[in-house]
Amino acid sequence: MRTRARPRVRIRFAPLCALALAAALAGCSTGHDATPGDTPSRSPSALDSPSPHTTSPAELCTHLITYWAKQELDEGQGSGLDYQEKGLSDGQNEILLTTLAAARKERAAHGAAAGDRLIEQQAQRGCAERYRNGTPTTDPWAQTKQPTPSGSS
Repeated sequence: MRTRARPRVRIRFAPLCALALAAALAGCSTGHDATPGDTPSRSPSALDSPSPHTTSPAELCTHLITYWAKQELDEGQGSGLDYQEKGLSDGQNEILLTTLAAARKERAAHGAAAGDRLIEQQAQRGCAERYRNGTPTTDPWAQTKQPTPSGSS
């Protein structure tokens, strides 16, 4: 008679184990701590997050020029990197060199804060001018390329 009692206990215990396992797996499947009423498609953080901002070429240029100009002036003798190692194009490097020359004079005459303000103004102005019609399309190697005969690639 004892052998029949065990199967009944197992049968009663099996649904409880299955229910506990299903609850545990459901809690793990969302990928985050779920709160009552939360669903993955309507989480508050997803609804409140702003749309991503795409950095324009002029904004990126301004950031690069401002960063490298301040690095050059704060270190005194430069970073030792050439413009390509800094991630600058030839045109951006021209803006950097012009900005640095003006900022050095401004810092000498009116202090570091005035020089930093000038860096930001000139970088923004120079980059806005450079990218006013979109990304520049000049080819630095255009003068060294040989024309190809018509009909060949």
